[in-house]
Amino acid sequence: MTYTPLIPSSGVAGWNFLQSTYDRQYDAFVKSGSLKNDSEYFAENIGGVTSSEDLLNDRRLLQVAVKAFGLEEEINYRALLQRALNEGTSASDALANTMNDERYVEFSNAFGFGPGQSPMTSDSKAMQAVIDKFQSASFEEAVGAVDETMRTALFAKRAMIEVFGEPDEDDVSQLSVKERALREFDLSMKEINGKGDDVPGVTSVEDQWQDIVQRDTLREFFDTTLRIPAGAAGLEEDERIQLYRERAQVVFGTDDPTVFFSGENKGIIVSAFKTRATVDGDDAAETAKIAKLSEHILDQMVSRDAALNEEWDFISRQEPLAEFMKVALELPDDIATRNTSDAMRIYREKAIEVFGTDDPNIFASAANLDATLNTYRENAAEAGMRSSEISGNLRTVETILKFSFGKEDAVDGGDTDAANTAAVDAGWYSIMGQTGVPRFLNTALDVSSGLEPGETFEALTVEEQLAIYKEKAVEIFGTDDLKELTGPYQMGAVSEAYRTNAEAGGESEFFITYYSQIAERELDILFQSDETDAEKEFEEALEELRTMNDEDDGPSANSQWYTIMGQQAMTEFMQVALGLPKEVGQMDIDQAVGVYRRKAEQVLGTDKPSEFISRDKMDELVNMYLTRSQMNNISSGYSSGSAALMMLRS
Repeated sequence: MTYTPLIPSSGVAGWNFLQSTYDRQYDAFVKSGSLKNDSEYFAENIGGVTSSEDLLNDRRLLQVAVKAFGLEEEINYRALLQRALNEGTSASDALANTMNDERYVEFSNAFGFGPGQSPMTSDSKAMQAVIDKFQSASFEEAVGAVDETMRTALFAKRAMIEVFGEPDEDDVSQLSVKERALREFDLSMKEINGKGDDVPGVTSVEDQWQDIVQRDTLREFFDTTLRIPAGAAGLEEDERIQLYRERAQVVFGTDDPTVFFSGENKGIIVSAFKTRATVDGDDAAETAKIAKLSEHILDQMVSRDAALNEEWDFISRQEPLAEFMKVALELPDDIATRNTSDAMRIYREKAIEVFGTDDPNIFASAANLDATLNTYRENAAEAGMRSSEISGNLRTVETILKFSFGKEDAVDGGDTDAANTAAVDAGWYSIMGQTGVPRFLNTALDVSSGLEPGETFEALTVEEQLAIYKEKAVEIFGTDDLKELTGPYQMGAVSEAYRTNAEAGGESEFFITYYSQIAERELDILFQSDETDAEKEFEEALEELRTMNDEDDGPSANSQWYTIMGQQAMTEFMQVALGLPKEVGQMDIDQAVGVYRRKAEQVLGTDKPSEFISRDKMDELVNMYLTRSQMNNISSGYSSGSAALMMLRS
């Protein structure tokens, strides 16, 4: 039984699902039905073929061979195929070279029956490449039976890679002088600065409150709990944060969210919110929902800090450890009299500076303990302590550290999968209480399709909503991580899905644009703002470099376009993807190339087809093709099936 590819929806959403499940679906397809048998037959028998006549006389072998190169419609034209094989490609007047069709050149070269060539049929690696192409073409055909636009997109992506090669991050030969300069500068900056995420830093109280006030649910939670007046909404952000901190100090005895929302204090804070919300006459169901969401969000925001603060609080209360750390970390003399919140922050900041981490489970692990103890030994010796005293202290501290922290249970190194899942879940909880995001994502993910008859999404518990959000996100976009979904490579697809579904639901253009702008702004703040700021700073730092050699065309940009335009199907793919009128195809080829290059530069930021691959532009190009094909189908009844068939048969 032949496997039928699964594509749950059309357009960009369907493409993202196909891409995210491609390997699994492709493997299932090539291992099913006659395709598996044909592939095995070809592999077992092609080695016995020594001439074009041998190949042409075995129709089963020939079917694999021609389909691998998109020539299956030519299988009955034996004379044509035999000439293409026998004449090879070395002579300019060889048939394959005069056909103005790269498929014949590839077909002839693959088997090596031409003058001066050696037959390739005994080369198992070369023949496996033919089988791979045959299987890819067959899978594309099966995809086309479900959705022709997907078949075209798959072919285009494969063809671009075949023409310009697999992307190689280390290969700069296809880059312009300007791009090479930028690359070298970027690499130099990374080498100077090191990896930004090697060591997690200590989140300041200021940063934690800044994160809180950007989240609608948390802001509402603390407005009620801390009795923040309504007029505070008109304050500048730094003034509002200061007000929150002052009120928290009065109500909780500390302005540090890590402390007042720790495990031992969290229940008290949530109860305080519910009590004050009830006194204010707020709806009980809404109060419970806000409390639940706030608890989920804050758990993730403070979990690591809270857990590590507990570790350091234990250290500060164990006299041998406290004295050890005071010497090893060169802590201030008054560390023992500081309030708990300040002391924990000092401990952790100094630990990162000295040990490279603020996690005792890491610097006290078997691999790092000797270095940690040696730091104390050196500092104590410099301070004039006697060797016997140093040795005695080290024996005591070593025993305590091994017993308390020298286990494989570091905060970051324990259950990594669980920690990652918690972080992903926290992202979804964050957006549930926002203003514009839920409407945007509910539409983009079509959450109503996952409900039972009579159910409404809003009436579900936050846990049930979370499950549907994640399930739909994986189904449509291949990931349930909002940081990925809101990143530069996925956000466009999410927005397109929202627009498509909103239009289908009868939403007006005004409101589609309105809610898109609100949602994209909120999502950027919640998940991408730090990266965006860093990117902006980097762009400003490179301003002069970006202006150098603006006229540089790189290696033969025009010749790359001539290669593409030598294949009518690829030309049509580009025409649709770039939004060009069909009349461009009637222009003189030099004029047409000029139009394509200008449009590609405008849309993709480069006019060189080789960079569509090396600069990760291919997905963007495919998404534009699918979106515009879908629009054409809706507006004029145009079917991309003709383009797909022409691509494979012309």
